[in-house]
Amino acid sequence: QVDNGNIALGSMPHGEYVLYIKGCNNDEVFSLEEKLIITVLPFWYEEKWFMILCIATVGITIFLLVRRRIAFIRNQFLFKQKLSESELKAIRAQMNPHFIFNVLNSIESYVMDNEKRKASRLIQKFAALSRLILENSTKALVSGDKEWKALMLYTELEAMRYDDAFSYTFTVDEAIQLRTLLLPPMLIQPLIENAILHGLIIEPKAGAYLAVALQKREDGFCITVEDNGIGIGNIAKSRGTSSVKELSLGLASIKERIEMINHQQPGRKASFTIRPGIDGRGTIATICLPFFRQQVSLDD
Repeated sequence: QVDNGNIALGSMPHGEYVLYIKGCNNDEVFSLEEKLIITVLPFWYEEKWFMILCIATVGITIFLLVRRRIAFIRNQFLFKQKLSESELKAIRAQMNPHFIFNVLNSIESYVMDNEKRKASRLIQKFAALSRLILENSTKALVSGDKEWKALMLYTELEAMRYDDAFSYTFTVDEAIQLRTLLLPPMLIQPLIENAILHGLIIEPKAGAYLAVALQKREDGFCITVEDNGIGIGNIAKSRGTSSVKELSLGLASIKERIEMINHQQPGRKASFTIRPGIDGRGTIATICLPFFRQQVSLDD
């Protein structure tokens, strides 16, 4: 655009241009043609180095995202494998050969003593417990009423095996509906087993008791298993290192599953604590869990 002898050149792409100029006077006499070379420099974002840098950045970003995704999938696979192994260990712990043998031995004893009703009752409860365990073993979460029933059946079987050497109570907070509550299967049972085998029957005494309580809290619920046995700190003195090792393995399995729950439920922490009772007598174990919103299968 020419305005009063001034030339305005705008919005020109970068590159080299040749401008030919010729002037004239009022008599329309033209001057010789002049040639002017104009170089328009590119913006910084139009430079080749910037283009190469952008392509390299995109390539590296894609590479890192793919690598991160592969690592995430691998970790998820390893986590699910570890979860399956952990819950399989829990199933084996609940239906271990010693427990099965002892129950069958008790049934045989009742039969030999011609106590048919006790034998029949023991068989029915053992069958019901076995069915619940097998049904729950395929799920990562089960309804609270089924798991609670399995815990009660297990405790009742143990009480029958030891000729009611201890009493037991199961209490549920009125604010909790077991039918709608979801629980990890076989997470609480090892605590009841430890309370009985490592606390109550080591030194039988009058008034021995086991109390299992389910209580609601603000962001979840807690299950407490309490006994008035010899106490967790006195097991080594009474039973030796083998019992301590067996107890430690059971507690380690619980802690491992708690860690897995926290991995699956970020921001909603589960916890496990165990401590001696009053004056070192008895043991109080507590597992606190968040409310689980959906049921997940191990096959997912």
